[in-house]
Amino acid sequence: MEFYERVKTLAKQNRITIEGAAEAAGISRAQYYGYKKHGNLPRADEAANLAKELNTSVEYLVFGKESTRKDMPSGLVIRDDKGREIEIDSELCLLPILSQKVAAGMGQAMIDDVEIVGQLPFLNRMLRGEQPAGAKALEVRGDSMTGVNIFDGDMVVFIPGIIRGDGIYVLAVGDELIVKRVEFDAVSRKIHIMSENPRYKDRVESADGQTLRVVGKVFGWVHAHPY
Repeated sequence: MEFYERVKTLAKQNRITIEGAAEAAGISRAQYYGYKKHGNLPRADEAANLAKELNTSVEYLVFGKESTRKDMPSGLVIRDDKGREIEIDSELCLLPILSQKVAAGMGQAMIDDVEIVGQLPFLNRMLRGEQPAGAKALEVRGDSMTGVNIFDGDMVVFIPGIIRGDGIYVLAVGDELIVKRVEFDAVSRKIHIMSENPRYKDRVESADGQTLRVVGKVFGWVHAHPY
């Protein structure tokens, strides 16, 4: 995947336009498409600003891989009282918590201006080989998934754009966002949407993308038991 393809994919994952990300990074629309047309990369400062807007690293945006510099911490870090960075766990990553809520029950309306409202520590290995740069966290509202211990107020971790077999997914139905267990029927081109609570009925939707969109696969969740 080349630079501009990575920009396109990351913009989609972050639910922003390419033009909006570029302009926020100080690159005009004309400049951006001029660079793309001629196969040129932005200046170093522009690439750094663009990477920041897309919630990724310059190394991944430009080269397609995470930084391997030895002087950069590879895991979660804290700062001591003198401002020095101390790595506390190389197995942890910090994932952005989005202001958007996801419903486990009745649909949760999607908001236009999604912001990052915090960071969630998460084990890298729980992402099963996927890059942490693409992962996001959403707070759950509702009780339709309590059978798998996803309760109201829990945080689900998902990666936009990842569709890999049956499992738990974040779905967009109309203008609402939900989290459900999904089974894909390739023969009938149907998607079976199931709750993990007998109070809620299962449903079947077409896989044509007109009424339902699979946003991304859930890789795990942070659960605080309510009892």
